[in-house]
Formats: sequence, C-alpha cells, structure tokens
Amino acid sequence: MPYSELWMGTHPDGPARIHESSEKLSKFLAKYEASKFSSSNKKEENHLPFIMKIMSIKHTLSLQVHPTKEQAAYLHKKDPINYPDSNHKPELAYALTKFELLCGFRPASEIIQNIQTFPEFRNIMGKNETEEFEEIIKSGFSQESEEAKAALKKCFTKMLYSQIETPNFVAEQLQSFYEKLESGIHGALVEETITVLLSLKNNFPNDVGCFSPLYLNHMILQPGECCFYAAEELHAYLSGECVECVGCSNNTIRAALTPKFIDREALINVLNYRMTAPEFYLVPPKKLQPNIIEFAPDCKDFTLHEIKYSKSEKDSESDSKVISLPSLQCGSIMVIVEGEGKYKNHEKERIFKRGDIFYIEPEKPIQISTSGSSLVAYRTFGYETEHRRIG
Repeated sequence: MPYSELWMGTHPDGPARIHESSEKLSKFLAKYEASKFSSSNKKEENHLPFIMKIMSIKHTLSLQVHPTKEQAAYLHKKDPINYPDSNHKPELAYALTKFELLCGFRPASEIIQNIQTFPEFRNIMGKNETEEFEEIIKSGFSQESEEAKAALKKCFTKMLYSQIETPNFVAEQLQSFYEKLESGIHGALVEETITVLLSLKNNFPNDVGCFSPLYLNHMILQPGECCFYAAEELHAYLSGECVECVGCSNNTIRAALTPKFIDREALINVLNYRMTAPEFYLVPPKKLQPNIIEFAPDCKDFTLHEIKYSKSEKDSESDSKVISLPSLQCGSIMVIVEGEGKYKNHEKERIFKRGDIFYIEPEKPIQISTSGSSLVAYRTFGYETEHRRIG
C-alpha cells in the first residue's frame, strides 16, 4: 500500500528526533559539534546537508524543477512563503521497486518527431516557435548549442502559458491528441509511455502537463538502479517506491500536474533546457565490499550506500553475518528496510528491526549483524559544509 514519504534529516519541514529524548536531531548535532570543537559561535541547531527519504508513489507528482543555490537565495528573499529556504535541492532516486519518472528534455530529434507526428503538440508549443526550433536543428546547430536551447525555451514558454491564456484551446488540443494516440499514432513514444499518457489524462484532465511525456524522457528504473539530477532539470515522479536523497531544502518550482502553487516565470528562467538521452541521468554502482554498493553522483550533498545480505543455501540456520560499515568523516543516517539483527558501535549494542533508523556519528566504526535470511539497509552521508543554516 503506498505510504507517501518518510523524511530522515534536519529540515524544519520534517525534522527527525532522537528516539529516547524526542530532541530534534538538529539540536543534537549542535551539541555534538560544541562538545568536539571549542567555538565562540555556538549554534542552537546544526543541519545535515541532505534529507533522506523513503517514497511510495501511487499517482504522478507535480511537474517540477529545483533551483541552484544562487537562484534559491533570490527566490527565498522574494517569496519566502513558497520558497522556504535558500538552499539548492539536487536529487537522487534509487529504485526499491520498478520506479518510473519523467526526467530531462528528450533528445532534439525525438521532440521534433513528436512535433511532426502530433499537430496538437505543435499547436500548443506554437507554430512559429516550433518551426524555429526545427530549423535551428536542421541547419546544423547541435542540441547542446545555446541557439537550440533558446528555441526550445520559446516553445516551452508558449506551451506553459497556454494553460492560463487559452485553457479551452488546451482542452481541445488534448482531446484531439488523445484520439490520435488511441488510434495507434505514436510518434517517438513506446508502449510504456502510452500507458503513462493515458494515466495523466485520467488524473489531470485538460492539464497542459499531459503533453510532458512528448518532450521529457520517460525513465523506468528496475530495483537497484539509480538516477541523479541536479538543479535546473525538469522532472516528475510517476509510480513506484524509491530511496530518495536530496539537498537539505524544500524548494520546489512547479509547472503543471498539480493543484499547488505554480510559478511559471520562475520555472521557465530556472530550467537549463538540456536535451539528452535518459542514460545521462543514471548513477553507476561501485562495489565497496561484498555487501556494500555505493552510488556517488557528482554532488557533495549526499552519497548513498546500499547494504545487502542474503543467506545462501550453504549457510547453516545458526550462522550470523557480520558487516563492518565504512568509518566516515561525517555524520550519516541509516534505515533498515528488511531484516533484523544487532547494531554495534564501540559504546553499545542495540537490537534492530525493519523500519529502525540510526544516526551514525562521524568516525564511528559500526558493525551490523544478522542471523536471518536477509538484510537490506540504506545509508546516506554528505560532505557539503556550506548552507547548513536553513532559511
């Protein structure tokens, strides 16, 4: 049963607390830092550079983007209600189940194929705007060029504002588009993406965001696969369960597919309009030791460790597996997703079970052991030291 999302971190919108005392983790971290380092500038709260989440998606989340640090600072100063902090929010999604999302603009050739296949898509993006985009690509400019990105921005801007300027026209074009889709006209769309489009039609009727799979990559992650996107990348989660790691921020700029606040102007200006294949966003796994795999994107805010053990047939029922976790120079959070056993550091030993969450202090050697048939846990850490203050 989908359960929305579980936050693990120090952001004020969803602060973790120490189990024994109910003290906020941010205050615990400030006390820990004060005890380790003598400083005249003592803080009441100290923040981790990331939020770790377990997410379960039943229906499509909003079409959205997150700002860079510079953009976030500007938006927070301008509108602190809708942009509650001044930090950026890069994101990583690790698939626990089959996990689907839209992420990043498709290659230019695929966008053009869909424009030429579906006149409704051209109408929404603008006849003049789409012809300019096609001509720029046809004349030899690469999709990485500033000329191509500027032309795509014009198409996207025209489309996004059509929702408020000509809503009846959007509804008419969507109806005609879906009739063509159901008649077997597919353009650059595969069957799985057709299914997504039909779901969007049912959940967000007459929303211009229903066109988004025509210009965004539809990614399908299998369990154990991982993707990452930094600021300025348009995306929307569609379905499935994942471990998500994000920067310590709750800034979201929405475009469509939501009843929440939409900021078209900010979103249009924040996007980088990169056009690329979906493989660009995949994070390769790195095996650290037999039971630990690391997913390390180009981002100081977070790295994810997958910790897994499955008992083999040759193991006896009484055999206990001990896994030594890497000692890190920064604090980390670990969540137990499957299994039970013992958690041991140099001070104490605890029994753990599925759903337990641990904060692991810097430079603390940790061992976890289980005599069960399997163990699955995830650990997040980050070395980013800037923007630890929220707000």
